[in-house]
Amino acid sequence: MPTIERFTDIALADLLNVANEKHSGGWRAVQVLACNTEEGIDLTYTFNKDNVWENYRIKGITKQDTVPSLQQMYLCLFPFENEVVDLFGVNIAGMALDFGGRLYDVAVNEPMTIISPEVKAARDKAKKAAQAAAAKAVKPAAEELPKPLTDEEIEAKVAAVAPEKQDKVRAALKAKQKKDQEALAEAQAKAAQAEKPAVPVPMTDEEIEAKVAAVAPEKQDKVRAALKAKQKKDIAAAQAGKDGE
Repeated sequence: MPTIERFTDIALADLLNVANEKHSGGWRAVQVLACNTEEGIDLTYTFNKDNVWENYRIKGITKQDTVPSLQQMYLCLFPFENEVVDLFGVNIAGMALDFGGRLYDVAVNEPMTIISPEVKAARDKAKKAAQAAAAKAVKPAAEELPKPLTDEEIEAKVAAVAPEKQDKVRAALKAKQKKDQEALAEAQAKAAQAEKPAVPVPMTDEEIEAKVAAVAPEKQDKVRAALKAKQKKDIAAAQAGKDGE
């Protein structure tokens, strides 16, 4: 019998329904695989039955999300779920076997979410390239729009028509001038927005304390100071972005 493997993206809210369906159907839970991405943590749940492998991926899980544990149906997943908590910082609720973040007892909190300076530089370069491409795509729209008539150009056109038609022609040209000015201003604003660098969202004090609480007590002061410094920097960057609007 040939092996069949399928991949399906699902929402976090659908996880329990999928797991219940697989459990009722006699499927075996194989693994939970985590991957660090730009949008957050992707989780892939793999089930197997009769040489068929079904993979369900939940994309972009963040610190604010709560992932339900599947250990009530599949106790065999306890090492995978604890690993996801320890190495990726995912909030998994209701684990029957919960190691409290000490399955590995790693020296660095959430080590699999840490990227090297080289990777960060590559990601920043890719973001800038994407922003430049977006700005380049928007600019032609502004350049291709008709140039609004000046008041002098309008009056010159009005003077060329019969006196009894001048008021009507002037009103029509003024209306077109206004419409062209608004369209050009909108296109220029879109181009300027596309050129702006992405501004990081500053962490809240509550988010900082949640991260601090997850590390060993002897490291908390150092981690808090580092996160506070980043928060201050991100707030300054966000404010600078607002001032430039």
